Amino acid sequence: MSEPEKKKDTYHHGHLREELIRRGLDALEREGAEALSLRALAESAGVSKTAPYRHFKDKDLFLGAIADEGYRLLHETLTASVVPGRKRRSSETPVGAMGRAYMAFAVSRPALYRLMNSPLMCRMPEEYTLWARKSLLLLAGTLAAARAGTEEAPDARRAGPPDLDATAAAWAYIHGLVLIRIDGLYPADLPEPDWDRLAGVVPELPEQG
Repeated sequence: MSEPEKKKDTYHHGHLREELIRRGLDALEREGAEALSLRALAESAGVSKTAPYRHFKDKDLFLGAIADEGYRLLHETLTASVVPGRKRRSSETPVGAMGRAYMAFAVSRPALYRLMNSPLMCRMPEEYTLWARKSLLLLAGTLAAARAGTEEAPDARRAGPPDLDATAAAWAYIHGLVLIRIDGLYPADLPEPDWDRLAGVVPELPEQG
């Protein structure tokens, strides 16, 4: 083994997991999930081609980690869109602001969005789905606040058990609109969907007797 190869094999990267995820996020939009290579990313990070496997058992877990980071970024984006006192478009509600932020996030990173909503995530360990759940609860809190006629920041601890059935239906509605847009089936010159009506799109569920 040559001297340069020895240095690469023994190179210590203090934050290699985070660095690989960052590089993976960038490469994902250029190459797609199928073409993404852990070995190539390791080489670009200046570490040995086997170093990533100390953090990710296989490529699926690496893609799951990228998707989890995507949900963290989505949660950050959605949270910022409903901060009390945040300047919004005229007459826009928090639900509308959240819908618009969700769409903008997906359109800006379509490959990441598809990965986040791929069957792969159903096979991931629980720790890889925490940010997805937090995003779902944030949507639930925002919808609950809209139905209660308040713009207070969603707080799952004060709001009580969320209506997850209604929330899932709302998420499905948003997800469908997003896919239509990123697939090019919703022409860019058409008006933005009326996100402010989202809370009313999901019918009230009958009370369980």
